[in-house]
Amino acid sequence: MTVPASSTLARFGRFNLVGAAGFVVQLGLLHAFTHLTSWPLPLCVAAAVLVTVSHNFVWHVRYTWTGTTDRWFARWVAFNLSNGAVSLAANVIVTTAVAAAGVPVLAANVAAIAAASLVNFVLSDRLVFAR
Repeated sequence: MTVPASSTLARFGRFNLVGAAGFVVQLGLLHAFTHLTSWPLPLCVAAAVLVTVSHNFVWHVRYTWTGTTDRWFARWVAFNLSNGAVSLAANVIVTTAVAAAGVPVLAANVAAIAAASLVNFVLSDRLVFAR
């Protein structure tokens, strides 16, 4: 079944609102991990991303793709294998590379989040939460 464009646009808006909340969660965690632990940067980024991916999944089920509470665990796994994998790879690679070039870690992470966001919406809309 094809979803009307207006519905896709509305979901994209809700996706970005959830993403904005996740953005705050991720940057807060990244700041905490880089200042409160002696972990290497890629591990700090990965830990922040993994927590944020689950945070975002819960809010996407409750707000972005309402009515998709069936197969919750299967959707969570699919979300982690799609969005989680894209987010993890993009965030670790981009943040580490940009920070190595002298850009502050949080600013580098903002670039990484932006790089992954559109791909993550398409994966979520077409695969994870497809009706």
